[in-house]
Amino acid sequence: MKKRIDTLMYDTETAKKLAEYRHNYDDAAYTEILYKKRTGEYFIYGEGDAGAYSSGEDIKPLTYKQAQKWFEKANNDDDSLAPDKVYNREFSKAQKDEVKEATSINLSRTAKRKLEQMALKQGTSQSKIVENLILSK
Repeated sequence: MKKRIDTLMYDTETAKKLAEYRHNYDDAAYTEILYKKRTGEYFIYGEGDAGAYSSGEDIKPLTYKQAQKWFEKANNDDDSLAPDKVYNREFSKAQKDEVKEATSINLSRTAKRKLEQMALKQGTSQSKIVENLILSK
């Protein structure tokens, strides 16, 4: 599923799946999957059936803290779908320094094309290139 929220695009096909959480009740069942974009943003993709009331799918962006809390809940429910190894990689103390925050910048078309080409050539994200340029000073 793809969904644009404000200026950001969320796509389950290109994001990395981190964990899953399944809810099963008498008259309803749904699944939530935690994803992480290349640029570091977390989001939940949910799909399911809420009984006679509604069914469908949706995407909801999460902050780092929200994603961490969601993962802890999923891990407590079923650690095979939300493994400790993934939690430690994503939410360990060392990772806190690497929390990404979304921002928006305006570039000329020429600069934007150059940034896109650099990202393709280096096999990394545009965000990582900009961050490296800023932090290399």
